[in-house]
Amino acid sequence: MGKHVYLQTYGCQMNERDSEEILGMLTAQGYSVVAREAEADVILLNTCSVREHAEARAFGKMGALQRLKGERPDVVLGVLGCMAKAQREEVFRRLPLVDLVAGPAEIYDLPDLLARVAERRQRAAAEEPARLLAVDRPVRPLEKKPAGDYRARPITAFVTIMEGCDKTCAYCIVPMTRGQEVSRPLGEVLEEVERLARAGYRQVTLLGQNVNAYGKRFPDGSGYLGPGRRERLLVEEAAAAEAAGARVVDFPVLLRQIDARTSIPRVRFTTSHPFDAHERLFRAMAECRAVCESLHLPVQSGSDRVLRRMRRGYTVASYLAKVARLRELVPDVALSTDIIVGFPGETPEDFEATRALVADVEYDGAFIFKYSARPGTEAAGWGDDVPRAVKEARHRALLELQEAISRRKLERWVGHEVEVLLEERNRRGQLAGHTRGNLNVVCDGPDARIGELVPVRIERVTPTTMIGVVA
Repeated sequence: MGKHVYLQTYGCQMNERDSEEILGMLTAQGYSVVAREAEADVILLNTCSVREHAEARAFGKMGALQRLKGERPDVVLGVLGCMAKAQREEVFRRLPLVDLVAGPAEIYDLPDLLARVAERRQRAAAEEPARLLAVDRPVRPLEKKPAGDYRARPITAFVTIMEGCDKTCAYCIVPMTRGQEVSRPLGEVLEEVERLARAGYRQVTLLGQNVNAYGKRFPDGSGYLGPGRRERLLVEEAAAAEAAGARVVDFPVLLRQIDARTSIPRVRFTTSHPFDAHERLFRAMAECRAVCESLHLPVQSGSDRVLRRMRRGYTVASYLAKVARLRELVPDVALSTDIIVGFPGETPEDFEATRALVADVEYDGAFIFKYSARPGTEAAGWGDDVPRAVKEARHRALLELQEAISRRKLERWVGHEVEVLLEERNRRGQLAGHTRGNLNVVCDGPDARIGELVPVRIERVTPTTMIGVVA
């Protein structure tokens, strides 16, 4: 009888795709995926280290699983992902029954690690360490993508186009856990997207810590990030090379190639860094039929002083200018963002500037977080000087403001038709999907409509969802 694996994922869409890759590797080796840890021979947690809350949840879950291992010593426990990379020694200290640890760059080592765990148990050699660490790689070897493909959803799919981040944001641990930026070759991305389209997928979401930076560095050393070049010159260099007829592979080129050379109906992407979002990207969004009118553009703060301390590389004025140009070129674009409140040193005036920016931009949606220090980051050494109660109040105030804006923007669609990709049946029994702007829509209908692009006439809205009927 084959072995069974249970995997729980925390964190971002990159982690979700990593989990799919992990299950693809293991199912190719004969493992079966189960929905309950009690049924599993191997239990894996793919963890996140971006927020303190995500780490606490992962530690709590694995602590509970250790009790299961006390009852079933043969179960293999593994901690994967960003927390595993950032806090390896702490994982082994707090979780003594964990068998293996592997960071994001080392997930391709997982089949070998599991084989080594089994081998050591068979030998029962007391002199050998019971727990295993994956080789500490600086970046995932994307050119050695393993066999096996597993997808959690039948209609929409994630496609990783790059790994890592070269930015130096003072609060962010991602460059430490995922390494420097490395992009997958253009042909490989195109082949995966077209394969998904032929398999019946209707939408792909291109993933990267900073998708706008696609093409700077490929695994073979090529790309347009050469020795000594300043990052602020990259966009200008790429544009000049393209105008001169040189072959440049960057993110706008990737979008245009997917649009021209694959049959996928919808393309999304996340996450974009404002520094690298520019007119060539906005024009590609406007001119490519498959690229959806949706952009997630994290601003993080509306205060120039806080943005400088965060090391974000842009000002409020430059950010707003990009938003204005985006809306000129893509009038129906739905814009979302990330915001951190309570960053070290944030004053009441800084927060009011953020609130004013949110009111001015009128985002369609926003992910609003209370700052938590991440060990190893620059900001962690500054002290967390904004009181918890102040963070809570600022968080609540922004949530209320954004909820009112989101609802008002959704109400504009009442009485109008929108194109919806119906993706699933929700827990209430309704068909659920998204517009091209990534807005939530529910309606009634048969299961046969799932996977279709249908016109839906909007009748009413909630703060987060439009409700309608198939037109």
